[in-house]
Amino acid sequence: MSQHSAAPPGLVRGLGLAAATSVVVGSVIGTGVFLKTRVMMCNVDSPWLVIAVWLVAGLLSLAGALSYGELAAMMPEAGGEYVFIREGYGRPLAFLYGWTQFAVAYSGSQAAKGVGFAIFLDAVAGGSLQHTFFTLHLFGLSLPFGVIQIIALAAIIAGAVVNCLAISVGGRISVFLTVLKIVIVIGVGLSAFLLARGSWDHMTMSAAGAACEGVAATARGGLAGFGAALLGALWAYDGWTNATTVAGEVKNPQKVMPIALIGGTAIVGALYVFVNAAYLYVLTPEAIGNVSLTSSVATEVVRQFLG
Repeated sequence: MSQHSAAPPGLVRGLGLAAATSVVVGSVIGTGVFLKTRVMMCNVDSPWLVIAVWLVAGLLSLAGALSYGELAAMMPEAGGEYVFIREGYGRPLAFLYGWTQFAVAYSGSQAAKGVGFAIFLDAVAGGSLQHTFFTLHLFGLSLPFGVIQIIALAAIIAGAVVNCLAISVGGRISVFLTVLKIVIVIGVGLSAFLLARGSWDHMTMSAAGAACEGVAATARGGLAGFGAALLGALWAYDGWTNATTVAGEVKNPQKVMPIALIGGTAIVGALYVFVNAAYLYVLTPEAIGNVSLTSSVATEVVRQFLG
């Protein structure tokens, strides 16, 4: 009989600091920074207050990152919040939380990402992907199935395949995609400052006369408006907690996880404030508030220098 017992099975700790940080940044940066500025401007009417809301939301997210960094260092296991709830409140509540995430939150999020990818790709293709093969009618709902749905499913499957690869390969892909996101955000901001005609006088103007399509009057101005804008900004910051779910695959998690969570959240906050300053430099507050529901502030800003 061998004197050396076999190592217990477990996850491979193959993610370094760059990969872990990229999970934080990549999970957070999405459509929020391109879509939410219009609504936020309508909520608070002032460019300076829009910047203030982004800063406050960033500080709140950073406070959460500090707490989660400590928890992830104490319990560096795969599962993140599931592990924290299990250790703090017991297995029954952790079980309910885990199944809620599996059946609703994460599955719904992945479905939304797939559909969003297909819709934006269709927009780039000039609407040429809107071909429906058949439509199911269930419970009073019409569920079309066509090219867009196939592309959405393909995007979800591609993401699943990437996550089934070796952890080091998945980490490199995560770093690449995160760098790409950062380059896009910085590119939009820098191009706006360098190529578009703008003015810092916009910072002294108001959005009081804007159309603000879809924004309720009760959510405009005062404390209620600031709170509504803060909710929008926090939604744009959502996702930094996802890094804790891969803590069981991170090298030296006691050191790496806090740095990744705090550093990643700080990077996102800086990018958000930077690109929103670019929006406000190019467009007046009223122009931002007049952006239609079918467009975005980022789209209107890019049109200023790309046509």
